[in-house]
Amino acid sequence: MPGLGLATGANAGRRVAPPSGLGFPFDEHPLRLRRRGGRFLTDIQPEAHAAAAFAGPSYFVDIATGNDSSPGTSWGAALKSIFVATQLGNAGGVPFNVAVKAGVYPRANSFTNAGPMVIPTQPAAYRSVGGRVTCWAGGDLGWSGAPDGTYGNCYAIARSNVTVVLDLADANSFGDPAELVRVADAAACNATAGSWAQAGGTLYVHRADGAAPTNANTRVLLVVDAFVLDGTAKSIYLEGFDFQGGANGGVFIYGAAERALVFVECSARYAGGPSHLYDGFRILDTSGLALLVRCVAASNAKDGFNFHWSFGGTPALHHVTIDCRAHGNGRYDSQSNNGLTSHDGLVGIDVGGLYHDNFGANVVSNAASRLWCLGTEARDSLGDGPRGGTVEAVDFNTQETTTFWLERTRSSGSSRSLVAGDSSTIRLRRHRAGAGQAQVTAPGATISTY
Repeated sequence: MPGLGLATGANAGRRVAPPSGLGFPFDEHPLRLRRRGGRFLTDIQPEAHAAAAFAGPSYFVDIATGNDSSPGTSWGAALKSIFVATQLGNAGGVPFNVAVKAGVYPRANSFTNAGPMVIPTQPAAYRSVGGRVTCWAGGDLGWSGAPDGTYGNCYAIARSNVTVVLDLADANSFGDPAELVRVADAAACNATAGSWAQAGGTLYVHRADGAAPTNANTRVLLVVDAFVLDGTAKSIYLEGFDFQGGANGGVFIYGAAERALVFVECSARYAGGPSHLYDGFRILDTSGLALLVRCVAASNAKDGFNFHWSFGGTPALHHVTIDCRAHGNGRYDSQSNNGLTSHDGLVGIDVGGLYHDNFGANVVSNAASRLWCLGTEARDSLGDGPRGGTVEAVDFNTQETTTFWLERTRSSGSSRSLVAGDSSTIRLRRHRAGAGQAQVTAPGATISTY
């Protein structure tokens, strides 16, 4: 894990002590932090939280050469679908791990079996091999290659339940696949390059380059799930997975269960839709550690990383994000969309995060939540004015009785660097704001150093 191992010897760096009042249970989830120059390092080992799974039986999946009738116990007898490996692991009744060969896995071959998520009911680890694994909420379509007979700029195909259409041959400003704009009907689609329309059970697509859609240049995401865990799932470890789409969140985890949730170098993009405004990583009402390392949440309908606790009392969910990124979140008419947000009194730590170009405050918490940010950068908030809201362009925002500790953090580009609302508190230690950024403190709130 480059950049994560705690340095030793003369170059170990300076030990960083947690701030008083944070309340993170370091005895349950050991985590030490040191600072070397301008970077914070941790001693956390993500694989250690999945030791039982990695010690268990192994299954192998290869979309290119696998067969779901195979035993899946070697690369020579690999499975084709991830969900089949989960079914075999569940049937074994012990923790298990799955090696997934790099490739693009439609919903028929990913975690969902072209339907509901196949839940791992044993502690499980999934790791990509040989590159990235893309799991997307849809399947290949039978494009005819001929323009529509009525709307000649469009290509039509029988397909309902569409939420996003991506141009795989073009990229947006963040380097992700460009999203075609949804318009009201086929006539509007015909008149608008780079658009799509749903008319009953027919999908109309008018690519910006005028080319005929194919499965190589156009991807159609549906109102279906991408990755979901309910209360029956045990601890999970995922490394090297990119999720596209997801009706209830790109990665959606809920349900009362004690478990470790570990995501390493995973991403969630294009989750949610106009009628289902949800987040990239949406984690709520689960007990234990949620650890995300070098993960990306981008272009989701609402927030990038969202943590919630609705059971009352003392929250038992604790989140740690390390070198994560979130940008471009907040599509459609959703308001107050964030890169990183926690609620309901949760306690978390963010190390080296980068949150920018979100349609709302980049980093925000409410209720009595507490967040310690080390080396975090938030910049270029877009506010939610473009979405019909009133939230200013803010980088770090506390609400209600939340407390932030911002240590060697940075902000820039947004009109407001810090906003402490209601009776909340922001404590600063060498925070660096951009030129001309405002700092706003409500009458009952506090911004001070520590």
